[in-house]
Amino acid sequence: MQNETLKRWVITSTIDPTALTGTTVSGRFGNSVMFCAYSKLLRQWYWIYPGGEEKIAEPPMIFVGEEWAREHRNLSGSGKRIKVEKPLAIRSKKPQQLLLF
Repeated sequence: MQNETLKRWVITSTIDPTALTGTTVSGRFGNSVMFCAYSKLLRQWYWIYPGGEEKIAEPPMIFVGEEWAREHRNLSGSGKRIKVEKPLAIRSKKPQQLLLF
């Protein structure tokens, strides 16, 4: 393995996405994997598919080289963070919402 970079899944909010401008990477949404790209000008993520592209939310994880991920870390807290709700909290909200009807 000469000059091959190892790639790994990294949490998107921990890196600087502006360094990805013009680059297509694999993004993961749960069990789905798709090609995506970041537009620095529009500050928007895009799903890239044959024949087009579509705006999407920030993918939770992207597949990049380890060395690249180390060089472009964004742990300053200035990047937007992903809000993760606990599944139990979601279920407990449902009976309260049904009381409104």
